[in-house]
Amino acid sequence: MRSKGNAPTAAQKRWREAVRGLGSIISGEPAVIHHAVGATGKHNKVDIGHWWLIPLTDDEHKALHAGETFGYESRKEFEKSMFVTVGSDLAFSGFPETTSKEVDIAILSYHL
Repeated sequence: MRSKGNAPTAAQKRWREAVRGLGSIISGEPAVIHHAVGATGKHNKVDIGHWWLIPLTDDEHKALHAGETFGYESRKEFEKSMFVTVGSDLAFSGFPETTSKEVDIAILSYHL
């Protein structure tokens, strides 16, 4: 479900804040949110932009945009792997909500 325009829904806002609360996926330091495909991102007609979020420090975020892949073959490979890790970390922490199967499939089938 989408809210009016491209503003995040209440569920997407809760997801974003839970992701941010994990701290950087790399260092554990306080995080900013990286939208892997931008807030308006879609794949196979599924809105994924407000779901495919990676928590990074500001410096890590800048490094990613400058071409750092943190040991992965490509930026998208890193982002897909971190999406899975973020979901697992949130589930382990007891966060009660998850992304839908439709969103998961759209993200994991996103082209490299």
